[in-house]
Amino acid sequence: MPKRKMSLVKKNGLYGWFFISPFVLGIVFIYGSVVIQSFLFSFNKIDPGLDGYKMSFQGLSSYKYALTVHPTFVREVVNSLATMLYQVPVAIFFSLFIAVLLNQRMRGRAFFRAMFFLPVILSTGIVAKAEISNLFMQNMENMAGIETGAGAAVSTFDVENIRLMLQNMYISSGVVDYVLGLVNNIYSVVNYSGVQIILFLAGLQGISPAVYESVQIEGASGWETFWKITVPMISPIIFVNLIYSVIDMLTRSDNPIMLLISDVAFNKMNYSASSAMAWLYFGALILVLGLVALICYRYIFYQERD
Repeated sequence: MPKRKMSLVKKNGLYGWFFISPFVLGIVFIYGSVVIQSFLFSFNKIDPGLDGYKMSFQGLSSYKYALTVHPTFVREVVNSLATMLYQVPVAIFFSLFIAVLLNQRMRGRAFFRAMFFLPVILSTGIVAKAEISNLFMQNMENMAGIETGAGAAVSTFDVENIRLMLQNMYISSGVVDYVLGLVNNIYSVVNYSGVQIILFLAGLQGISPAVYESVQIEGASGWETFWKITVPMISPIIFVNLIYSVIDMLTRSDNPIMLLISDVAFNKMNYSASSAMAWLYFGALILVLGLVALICYRYIFYQERD
């Protein structure tokens, strides 16, 4: 009896597990014990000593402290989620727009692709630490609080021009504040979008040119082609980028919640409270991801290939 050949979908699934296997093994064998230890810490009082630490069970006291006693934890969680709600859509739209442009045939395409991916490299590891400790960057950031001076005058002048232009168009104050917030955080938007641009480029290059040729023969416009062909075909990539963007923006090292948890653990030496805060924040993150998956589930198009 001849063996049944494995379908292309199953082969791609095995390839996917093969590529992510180092991360899965790392989580199970390296971070697994840390996760379990953190979970135990959240239910116990930790008493450090010269010969280690001692745990004494205290139930949900650390969770109650984080939710009802700590003055800023709940507020910082809400602020982080609110910031994510407007940063993630902007990062997705911006990265998709740039990916569509970079997917066109033009000279220097490889250079422009590398240029948009550079912020990802510059924001990690040693380069990020060097940037944080760079006195010049700190001085430039401090210029925003100076009322006089060329740098502050130029930035204030530009922002005020945008504000006046939008107000003259009778746009609501909420929309004006939203746009100005994006203008002030344009570097962060570009910095957050490097990986998403690469993923969108991979998805765009995976669409067969024959599909575009057929719709051109049918007389479809570029606008119709984008919304009825490109967007549905890369909808799985949009979903992946949404999940990645939410996780990335809520767990970055400069996120206020991450800084707060680190401060409670290492500066105030309250490991129980910091562990409880971390698990509460993790639960909020899981709820957000579940909501995103529930909303996007009906709009994702998967092309079946055998």
